[in-house]
Amino acid sequence: MIKPNDKLKDRMRSRAQRLSPSLARVVEYMDGHRHEVMTMSAMELAAAIGTSDATVIRAVQAIGFRGLKELRQAIATTLGYGQTPVDSIARTVASIKEHSATAVDQVFADHQETFLALSVDGTRASIGSAAELLGSAQKIGVFGIASTAFLARYFALSVNRIGRSTAVFDACMAPLPEQLLDMPSVDVLLMLAFGKPFREARMTMAEAKQRHVPVVLVTDTRETPLAREAAVVIEVLRSHAGHVPMHATTLVCLEAMIFALTAHEPARAISTLEHLGELRRTLFK
Repeated sequence: MIKPNDKLKDRMRSRAQRLSPSLARVVEYMDGHRHEVMTMSAMELAAAIGTSDATVIRAVQAIGFRGLKELRQAIATTLGYGQTPVDSIARTVASIKEHSATAVDQVFADHQETFLALSVDGTRASIGSAAELLGSAQKIGVFGIASTAFLARYFALSVNRIGRSTAVFDACMAPLPEQLLDMPSVDVLLMLAFGKPFREARMTMAEAKQRHVPVVLVTDTRETPLAREAAVVIEVLRSHAGHVPMHATTLVCLEAMIFALTAHEPARAISTLEHLGELRRTLFK
């Protein structure tokens, strides 16, 4: 999403007027295909434009940048900050190219950063407080939409296996408003809500507040308005800032709470798992 006041566009257009037709054509292409500039090498851009990679570099330098890396940094500021999946993946691929890393290297590097953030004392304490609150519940509500819906279902299934009843609010098996009719039966709500508060998250938080259901919020920033309404906030980074979000750190956070709940009432967990084993043996006789 390009900002309305696009100084980069003005700069590229004004300087292109003073360039040769071949260089101006390259600049015009780069201005109109910014995601391609973020993700393609000079040689790949040259092939797309129908020129040489040397001409691409000369055009970049002619508009005042030392190279493609510096131009990509300028373009990144016009793409917003994680506003769309296209923006995020463009920044991620550009970062891989800039650091001469492989995709695997980038994933490992991002996760090292997010796991370090997860292991700080404040976050560990928040996970402990969340597990204690969830441990007091007879029925746990779990909220997750889109990609986090799968994590919400995984958490619900896992705590079911250790003897905890759940209600999932994910807009998958039924529309969210119909699912939220079950909120009065919930004792504690676990919410997975990242980024800016979206409509479904706001609606679910409002319903929990109206029903006096305490909320454990797993999010990527404590600055979100949702955090002000939560009893416990767990801050989980999902990737390097502005890159494609990944979910391994969130999964580790959830599994820490699952094991804490298991340790909270081990006899309950063992009894439920024994019964589950009996049901499975009956099914596969």
